[in-house]
Amino acid sequence: MRSAAATAIPLLSAAGYAVAALMLKRAMEGERSPWRVVFIVNMVTALAFQSWFLVDAGVLNAVHVGHAVLAGAAFFIGQVFTFIAISRGDVSISTPVLGTKVVFVAIFAHLTGGEALGPGLWVATLLTSLALALLGGEWRANRERLLISVTFAFLAAVAFAATDVMQQHWVVPEVGYGRFGPVMFLTVATLSLGLIPFFDGSLAALPRQALSWAAPGSAVLALQAMGIAFCIGKFHEVTVTNVLYNTRGLWSVVLVWAVGHWFANTEREVGAAIMTRRLVGALLLLVAVWLCLR
Repeated sequence: MRSAAATAIPLLSAAGYAVAALMLKRAMEGERSPWRVVFIVNMVTALAFQSWFLVDAGVLNAVHVGHAVLAGAAFFIGQVFTFIAISRGDVSISTPVLGTKVVFVAIFAHLTGGEALGPGLWVATLLTSLALALLGGEWRANRERLLISVTFAFLAAVAFAATDVMQQHWVVPEVGYGRFGPVMFLTVATLSLGLIPFFDGSLAALPRQALSWAAPGSAVLALQAMGIAFCIGKFHEVTVTNVLYNTRGLWSVVLVWAVGHWFANTEREVGAAIMTRRLVGALLLLVAVWLCLR
């Protein structure tokens, strides 16, 4: 029987991601660049993942460390692209587009031989992609803003998909995530030092209001990332986990519409036609999740 945690954790992580994205977009309001916030997020996440050293006693050899470093580099690239999409675009566009990661996860997992994919799972993956297109926000928006949101979120999806498949295919089955995760995110933290020259100012000069959003947003983002990493490492269902995690696109639309104004977010100011399209997309996403769970 399939573990309930294998379903519940990705769904909760999806909701957490949507909340964190709204918080972090609020933190970046007024910033010329997102790099100070990205730096804080990556350092908080790296620190949180060091707790995984307590999970198991696997031993990393030089090859394992190299693989973890490559996965960390891929994650860092995805993180940079994500924050460009969120800071210069819309959460309700970039977050659903990020969900195209499931397509690349399915392809990469199949090509590397790490996961057998049945017809139902392929249908779920394709339905998810269609749903994300429908959920993808206001297509009559500023073309430049829309292009940035879609392009960088799409590139981030590719990078994150590569990260997930690396985790499942390379190190995790051999030594466990308790050794792989900390090294991977130490790599992310180290690469983040390269963002310092691009800061708008010192970290100490970050406005108090921005920090008040960045701190909890970083904590929530780190927590949901740990949830997804745990599922991939524990249950070895990288594609299923990502289909469930794709409900973050649904959550982003719901939260922007219902409570976006709490975060000074104005994306909900769209017409009935757009909301109807998003509703259809949400229903398709639920069908994809149902097919996945079957």
